[in-house]
Amino acid sequence: MPNTFNLSKTEFTAYLECPIKFYLQKEQNLTTKQGPRGGVNSDFYPPHLSGGMIWHDRLAEFYRNTAKDLLAGTVSEREVLTHHIYQLFWQRELHRYEVDPSHWFPLAFEYYFSSPTMRGKIDRIDPLGATECCLVEYKARPGTSGFLDEELLFYALLASESDDFCRTIGRPVTRVACYFYRTGEWYTREIVPEELSSFREFLSPLRSEMLTGNWARKHACSLSSHDCSYAVVCTKILDRFLISSRE
Repeated sequence: MPNTFNLSKTEFTAYLECPIKFYLQKEQNLTTKQGPRGGVNSDFYPPHLSGGMIWHDRLAEFYRNTAKDLLAGTVSEREVLTHHIYQLFWQRELHRYEVDPSHWFPLAFEYYFSSPTMRGKIDRIDPLGATECCLVEYKARPGTSGFLDEELLFYALLASESDDFCRTIGRPVTRVACYFYRTGEWYTREIVPEELSSFREFLSPLRSEMLTGNWARKHACSLSSHDCSYAVVCTKILDRFLISSRE
């Protein structure tokens, strides 16, 4: 990998989880154009991943095709809120509308943005008043990601350094959030410039570590395909072929 490699959010969290997972993803991505992946067929993914992909798409389509009709009364809740996930989602979003009806409709869905060194796709961008915005990630339920704060800070830092984001969204990110669509829970935190500076300092040596080629397995890894979809590959790699900077 070159010293100026472009790091995706998915690769970043993969490295925090396990270096082997990161390197397998990075090597795969180097064979293709670094950019938005476009449409992905969820049929090729294991159930615990494909279900999330399906609901991410459904929630984006719900806002594009249904939310305004619900407010206008042209469709009834009984007609379109056919699943408890929709019901929980609309309860949250209706509250947002009631709090600030002039600034409730999202600025973007499944928005891809990049900088010279980072890239990612955020599930949603909400306006905060007339001048600021909030980045929103969707997760199935709390605890599905052990690095949620790092993930959200990655997006916030990327937004602050992305010409794409500045040009198309044109608002500073002052809040990041995660909506857990299976439980209806909401996690949010404010973003201040000092926090982004601290995260940038955290990320810089981590990027250098990624370039050392440290293929050490994560400690206490169960190597179970139930816990990690990469286990089927990882278990075939002999320990003597892994380079560990921890030795």
